[in-house]
Amino acid sequence: MSLHLNVNFRPKAPWFGGDLQTMSAVLSPPKVSLDGATIEELRIDTDDGTGDILLGQRLEQAPSRETTVVLLHGLLGDYDRDYMRLLTRHYLDNGYPVVRMNLRGAGASRLLCSRNYHGGFTQDLTVMARSLAARRDTGRLAWIGISLSGNMLLKAASETAFCGAADHEKLVSISAPFDLRATATRFSRLRNVFYSRYLVNKIRKQMPHQPGLTAAQVEHLRRIKSVGEYDEHFTAPDNGYPSADAYYYENSASRYVLDAKIPCLAITAADDPWIDAQPYRAIPWEKNALLTPAICQTGGHVGFHAKGVAAPIYTQWSQAFIEG
Repeated sequence: MSLHLNVNFRPKAPWFGGDLQTMSAVLSPPKVSLDGATIEELRIDTDDGTGDILLGQRLEQAPSRETTVVLLHGLLGDYDRDYMRLLTRHYLDNGYPVVRMNLRGAGASRLLCSRNYHGGFTQDLTVMARSLAARRDTGRLAWIGISLSGNMLLKAASETAFCGAADHEKLVSISAPFDLRATATRFSRLRNVFYSRYLVNKIRKQMPHQPGLTAAQVEHLRRIKSVGEYDEHFTAPDNGYPSADAYYYENSASRYVLDAKIPCLAITAADDPWIDAQPYRAIPWEKNALLTPAICQTGGHVGFHAKGVAAPIYTQWSQAFIEG
């Protein structure tokens, strides 16, 4: 699709380089109020026999658009993360109804779920789409996925079940781990030990609270040493994969994106310390006119702070893409 995005934007001080762009959310978290919005709590049955429930919220504030923007969070996040609040506020201010969802087992959904989402767990996106499409107030759906959920969306864009579940406008992925194996390898590097520890600490804190775990599994989770170890011993076997490598291979969006049936904008940064840009560069995007890649020279992981722009530039770009 024809969309001009300045992928060589100049970074906003002091966020110079991929690491500072990435850590900006921790070093200077945005303060975003959702005051004034009407909020409806959502509960969506996963309808797969588990009894698991997906929790979310639908928000509106003087809506003037028919399209509903659906926001999905990243790994070990939830629908109230700062970047989710920021995107919610942006789209509310521009007249859009917004749905922000917890993925299965995330946030307040954890105690309501026996299973957890993963990088290719697109069946729940289909359930969300079908449930939202059944509402009279939904209109078309525009999806924005941050990090891991961005990979889920880019994979789902090629799947008949998801594509047929609702009237989809467009999809946007931001800092998606496009090749899960490459991302796991990147996290194992010494220069990323800080980020690895950050995620491991969140695994140790969150995951032992999942219902149905054995005492041995809880103990293992409390002493997990890497994201790769978690995927090898929990993500892969819990979802029927013989190994983490098999899980990574089958669920990387890079394998499926050229078959996308919905317009997709894929935003990433060459200096993202978490995500390798090479798998993005290896895709012949021009073979599918529905695809728009935006491989930026800087932006880090879910940073994208540009000089002269108040909010992360993905807020403007995602809206321009949805409306284009």
